Amino acid sequence: MKKVMVFVFFVLLMAACDSTGISMNSEFPAFMLQCVNTGGPPTACDFLGGSGDGLAAANTYLYFVDRDAGYAKAEVSLGVPITDVSSSPEGGYGLAIGGNVLYVVSNEIYTVYKQVLLAEVGSFIVPRPSSTVIFVVCTDGTLVKVETVGWTITKSGSTEATDPVAAALGTSGDYIFIADSDGKVYKISTSDYSTVAETTVDGGVNGMCSTPLNEVFVSPEGKSEVWAIDCGTGQHSRTFSVPYPATALAVTSNGKYIYAAIPGHGFAIVNTLDNIVEALISSYGDPVDIAINNQITRALLCTSDLFVLER
Repeated sequence: MKKVMVFVFFVLLMAACDSTGISMNSEFPAFMLQCVNTGGPPTACDFLGGSGDGLAAANTYLYFVDRDAGYAKAEVSLGVPITDVSSSPEGGYGLAIGGNVLYVVSNEIYTVYKQVLLAEVGSFIVPRPSSTVIFVVCTDGTLVKVETVGWTITKSGSTEATDPVAAALGTSGDYIFIADSDGKVYKISTSDYSTVAETTVDGGVNGMCSTPLNEVFVSPEGKSEVWAIDCGTGQHSRTFSVPYPATALAVTSNGKYIYAAIPGHGFAIVNTLDNIVEALISSYGDPVDIAINNQITRALLCTSDLFVLER
């Protein structure tokens, strides 16, 4: 029997944070749980350890968002514009990059625990799950390995990327994929920082995310597509269709669904098993980042405010 593609459209007024959403099915966080006023458009979001409280950055502030109720538990001023957020692999600390400093913020008392000075301005934070290691990709392509025991830099070196626009860890953790502004995506060894493969995304890369499927996903600029890059070969292996070009990507912990943030159109949800767009949520303006927790019960969406969605 031919499967029917279902697009779910609904209208949500963006003028206030008390608007509500709708549910598609049990797999998707779809109800609008909370709208967190961040005093400025949030630009990056994540979940602590993948399953803890939410994190978001807006201007110079790092926000901690309650995992269950979706309200802002803490607002931490770092005093510098924040370019990316993430967490330590086990979720005990929130992480933020401001200039050439990696800020380590306690998830219990919400104060800066440590500042790690980077040799260059940082762009992306890439934790290695189930480890004590995170990687920081700097604006000039420098890759920095930080050991979370003592928060010390244990390796720093250059890569072939010279102007990174996105980064994601391969499924095994042995390779990091860095997209450069010229559209090249480098597969780089996390042990010696050598390039072991590269591919080119025509038009450039808008967003990238890790997956549990031995792939990383990238959104080509200007194309209504999401590309899978095989972690083994480092090459483009399959393509998913999205209604419009996407800026940011997130994948559910089981690898079954891609969430693609689409400016002006909200976000789309794509089934990776059959390449079907199962929903298009056209109610959240111009999202620039998106995150999903490991339980697939919460999603964060950075638009004009921070939207917390629940299943």
